[in-house]
Amino acid sequence: MGNQDEVRKNFGQKASEYRLSSTHNNPTDLERMINLLNLSPEATALDVATGGGHTAIALAKRVKQVTAIDITPEMLAEAKKASRLEGISNITFKMEDVHNLNIPDCQFDIVASRFAVHHFHDVKKALIEMCRILKPGGKLYILDCSVLDGEEPEKYINRIELLRDSSHQCSYSPRLWYNLLKKLPLIIDQTSLLRRRYEIPQWFDRMGTNQNSREEIFRILNGLSEESKICYPFGDDYITTYRFEILATKSIKSP
Repeated sequence: MGNQDEVRKNFGQKASEYRLSSTHNNPTDLERMINLLNLSPEATALDVATGGGHTAIALAKRVKQVTAIDITPEMLAEAKKASRLEGISNITFKMEDVHNLNIPDCQFDIVASRFAVHHFHDVKKALIEMCRILKPGGKLYILDCSVLDGEEPEKYINRIELLRDSSHQCSYSPRLWYNLLKKLPLIIDQTSLLRRRYEIPQWFDRMGTNQNSREEIFRILNGLSEESKICYPFGDDYITTYRFEILATKSIKSP
């Protein structure tokens, strides 16, 4: 059973905040994506779980056509609003679930997804679908929350993420990502583990995290091993997180 209803509830309530989020609309991060993809003006792109539309808009400024999908209607409405404010007219918005896309095979030159995979309840199926609708030779770009390799961060940092957001499924470590990717018809061009810092209370407020969960998160952080505390420094006003970035090319001949 999936978590789609929980995703719709959580993000439907916070859709406008996500459209205005400086994290999701960070121009440096978006420009990094654009530079890595080396886009053709004739390309077609799919933005999976578009949220506030930031990725779709950045792509639409440089390619011929973008399709932006999401399962949350309020998010799609906010993404449409953002595109209108930017004067963008080459984005098609659709209600779609990445686990079961109503899209024919080999349709897009680019498939991108930012800050979404940790919500997918069946990540293997979702990734297979993303590869299916990507043209041979096309580019897959993923940027998502991550954790460091190891039993402690993989368990406890994910516990923190779930306390903050009840629709969270898993932030995959590099180790887990490589296991997922090796089973797909992809050539890995580049991966990067990026360390970031989120400001508190904004990080909590964006998801409406209740006070009990906030306190439990700090109990978990304080209980981490000294080694993990070095990798995950935190304070009353900030928390350290990681992201994993993937650029891959779909094989011309699938295995």
